[in-house]
Order: sequence, then structure tokens, then C-alpha cells
Amino acid sequence: MNKLTADFTNALHLLEKASDIDGIAALFSDDAVLSNPLAVHDADEGGAAKAFWTAYRAPFEQISSEFVNVIEGDGTAMLEWRSDGTVRGQPVSYSGVSVLEFANDRISSFRAYFDPRELVAHVGSPQGSEDMTPSDVESANQDGH
Repeated sequence: MNKLTADFTNALHLLEKASDIDGIAALFSDDAVLSNPLAVHDADEGGAAKAFWTAYRAPFEQISSEFVNVIEGDGTAMLEWRSDGTVRGQPVSYSGVSVLEFANDRISSFRAYFDPRELVAHVGSPQGSEDMTPSDVESANQDGH
């Protein structure tokens, strides 16, 4: 595993265990774009990495990710993972793939791909989770709902 990929996996584990947002955010370039099925953060809003990882960690009482496969190429890494945690006292498990792109010894792009239904079911929404858009889920995460 290359150094930046290893730094990312270590920082993610620290984020999950100790809510260390700054450690993982420091690995990203200022103009990084981060996305998953529930959120998109880009350089236009400033502090994209910090905002993205804060929103990721917020709904979980506890969360732990295991990387089951890592494939690296020139300037890119793909990480297959499984995460287990609790949201509102209920267990939640989901799996997916994250793609990291590197430039100038920083992460310039992060994209995660997974089926969001398990998370949406636990985050909830007044309008019903089946009608939620990614923006609705992100807002619920940030509001603590």
C-alpha cells in the first residue's frame, strides 16, 4: 500500500474511533472534490474535506470500517470496504468501494460508491426515507436527525 493510501486508512480509523476530523481532512488538497451517494462537497464551498468527513461521522454513535481489498495504480487507489456501526442505537452494516485520486502528495478526489438504503433507513426523515434525495439525507445528518 502506498504511503498516502495507508495514511488515509489510518486517518479514517482515527476519525471513526476518536472523531478526529482534522487528521483526515489534512490529507486532502484545498480544491478536492468528495462525494458519495448521500453528499457532494467541492472546493467552491471551502473546507470541503472537513465538511464531508464531519457529515460522514455525525450520524454514528460508533462506526468501524474494514478494508477487504486495495488496488492501486498510478495516482489512484480503489478501496473495497465494509463498515459496521450503530445509528440511534440500531446496528447498521454496509459495504462499498472508495476511489482516491492523488495529486502533489495530497488526495485530490474521493468518491465512495455504496447502496445508501441501509443508512437512509436509520437516519430517517419526516417525509419518509423512500422519498429522500441525497441532499435530504445530508441535511438530516448535519441536523442530528
